[in-house]
Amino acid sequence: MVKKLRTLSLLVLCLCISGISQAQKEKINTDRPDQSDGVYTVPKGALQLENGLMIADREFENNLLLRYGVGRTTELRLLVDAGKEQNNKGVKPITFSVKQRIAQQRNILPAISFSGYLSYGKLASKDFQSDAWGSELTLAFENELSDRFTLGYNVGTSHRFDNLILTAGLGYDATEKVSAYLEYFSTIASTHSEHNMDVGLLYLIHPQMQLDIAAGHSLFTSEDRLFTTFGISYRFDR
Repeated sequence: MVKKLRTLSLLVLCLCISGISQAQKEKINTDRPDQSDGVYTVPKGALQLENGLMIADREFENNLLLRYGVGRTTELRLLVDAGKEQNNKGVKPITFSVKQRIAQQRNILPAISFSGYLSYGKLASKDFQSDAWGSELTLAFENELSDRFTLGYNVGTSHRFDNLILTAGLGYDATEKVSAYLEYFSTIASTHSEHNMDVGLLYLIHPQMQLDIAAGHSLFTSEDRLFTTFGISYRFDR
């Protein structure tokens, strides 16, 4: 009987320690399912996987983002998108990226991060191959408006500075596990511009794992462009 009580006490103690450790873990922070880059970078030595499925008219795509913390404020990233787009299918050009945190929020001054992206058209399946290099530069900003509301926004450029990328999103933490957002995102070019809006819901299973679902639609156009996405993210701490 004494041995059983000791075993039970040890088990309860282990569970309590585990619970405290879990509660102290930093919550996962993702760059999906919205279209904006956040200011957060993963901790040094941590590997974060963000994977989702995107469904649109004549398009089905798996989006995988791998993020690895190489420093306290720096992460390396790898983006692999694969699926079907109209009559083309396979892996799209693989993209390499780096994100660097620049500043923390100070009063009304926002937190700031910088992201750079580079891809080569030959690093893709046959249907998506080209000789072109792709690049994108993005500045991400975020203001914590209150304990529950955050305002995030991006300013970026792509296609050799020909395109201007703008995003703005309002995030709301309903509970410790459930959050939502409403976002506007656009690409402005001399030949063609796109304006869109999406809304999403995120659920924190535990500090290292998150589920998400979102839907978006085009604005100011006669085309009916609707997309949905859902995914899962997990952070492996060292």
